[in-house]
Amino acid sequence: MKRHSSRFGRLCRLGLVGGGALLGGMYAFSQLSGKATPEEQAWRYPGDDLIDANYDNGYSSTYAITIDAPAYAVWRLFKQIGAEKSGSFSSEFLERVFARLPFFNSYEIQEEFQQPDSMVPGDIAAFDFHGMSMEWADIVPGKYLVQWVDTKNPPKAPGSYAFRFPGMKHFAAAWCFYMVPLEGGRTRLINHWRIGYEPPSRAMTALNWVNIEFIGGCMTHLQNLYVKRVLEFRKKQHLTGRFMRGVLGGRFVNSETPAGRYDGTPLFEDTYTQWFRFGRSAPAVAEIRPPVTDDPSWPPTGPGTPWESEVDASYFEGWSEPAFSWDEQIRQKMERTYLTDWGKEQH
Repeated sequence: MKRHSSRFGRLCRLGLVGGGALLGGMYAFSQLSGKATPEEQAWRYPGDDLIDANYDNGYSSTYAITIDAPAYAVWRLFKQIGAEKSGSFSSEFLERVFARLPFFNSYEIQEEFQQPDSMVPGDIAAFDFHGMSMEWADIVPGKYLVQWVDTKNPPKAPGSYAFRFPGMKHFAAAWCFYMVPLEGGRTRLINHWRIGYEPPSRAMTALNWVNIEFIGGCMTHLQNLYVKRVLEFRKKQHLTGRFMRGVLGGRFVNSETPAGRYDGTPLFEDTYTQWFRFGRSAPAVAEIRPPVTDDPSWPPTGPGTPWESEVDASYFEGWSEPAFSWDEQIRQKMERTYLTDWGKEQH
């Protein structure tokens, strides 16, 4: 019994030492490094007014980093932030394991996320696909981006909700990215949070410090470091990506045939996520036959077809793809019906 109790005691002491070292490391990483300068922390930023309009206890947390890239290069990468786009640009492992948020980082610039309507005020700034949301509020090309949430003014999108912690009646947060162009083609990235909450209490103050400064500070500092590496062309591919390319791309077991068009070239080796719309200019299928975008012969309706007894042979007569309508989407959701002859000429 003494031997077992002694072993248990050693394990407890090791656990305490390890836990203390982890917390100490997190404190140093979040509070002793990566912070904005005192002057930057004291500055009032665009977007702070969204919090201060409804709360008198607004609190800011500001981190910053200098990046050897022009302001627009920094801005367009953040234009792709979001669970439904290119991820959080912070630690995928920590986001998914501890926060349970479905972020998968992709650091390649993608055409579909760089269009004028790829991000507009009112769009959801997605944290997950269950509804925990912020909403894009201010989008100033090349200069700054503000996402915001407030239980007093919840996001407009059906299915979304303004999040808060247990014990709070109201909570608001603005997460903002400001690009300050510096001489020499450099940028000062200001990564800024401002929050407000009701009712105020010591417990909620402590909870918010842990969330926005301690844990959130680690994630924000990591985000700044990752973004800096990407924009300075120093970011390395994920180990999982290397493994999958090696196994399924034929690198580990040589199949003697290349798996990609650019195998062995810097364009492939330094491109860690596929460019999703690049092939639009010349689809690979066109090397075999033209891609099909219209087929009047479908569906087959003659005798001997698998559906001859029940096919609606006139369904596509006078039909074209209808323009998307949010009003119609809401009507379908509320009434649980579809339009008769949806897409026909009369609609």
